[in-house]
Amino acid sequence: MRRGRKPSKELSYRDKKIINRLNSSFDTMPLLAKRYRISKQRIHQILIRAKDLGYVINRPRLLARHHEIRQCEVCSRILQVPEKDSLITKRQLSQMLNIDYQICSWHLNQLKVSGFVSKKFATMRSDRLAKALQCYMCSSLSPSAVGRKFGYKNFYSLLSYQKKRGIDVERTLSFPIVTTLKQEDHITASPSVSQTQS
Repeated sequence: MRRGRKPSKELSYRDKKIINRLNSSFDTMPLLAKRYRISKQRIHQILIRAKDLGYVINRPRLLARHHEIRQCEVCSRILQVPEKDSLITKRQLSQMLNIDYQICSWHLNQLKVSGFVSKKFATMRSDRLAKALQCYMCSSLSPSAVGRKFGYKNFYSLLSYQKKRGIDVERTLSFPIVTTLKQEDHITASPSVSQTQS
């Protein structure tokens, strides 16, 4: 006779909460595993067991074809962010709009696929690099000075790489060119000796 616990015919309270989170939010399995301090494989096992017990799994991630962009509140808020601010990360965008990172990322991808937003928008992965490029574009510091300020040894290569990707990193400030002449180079308007004698 086999010993051990008999498999229960109902999910535990924790497993029900996990299934509810999967159905109602954009949380991924790794994120849920980290939150409940279990492995990703255990989340997958709970999902399979819930299906066997008759639970309906309707993950929001799988319902992209039923997503109406023009009626979606999150998409409309993302569209209000100006396109010219391309030097922004997804994390900064989610913080700016006060939206969960996973939800913001999912809606942004839907907007890119549909063509409402440029595919270059919010593609930066490093907050530090985005701040460094913003500092370079809006200040008079040289690339090497910006690199020292933000801890980049070769900021020139980062600038050229962003240009190759098609991201505009040209400076927005126009500095006036002031030409200073030496004292002996100034043109005097006083008449010459030959002009005064004639």
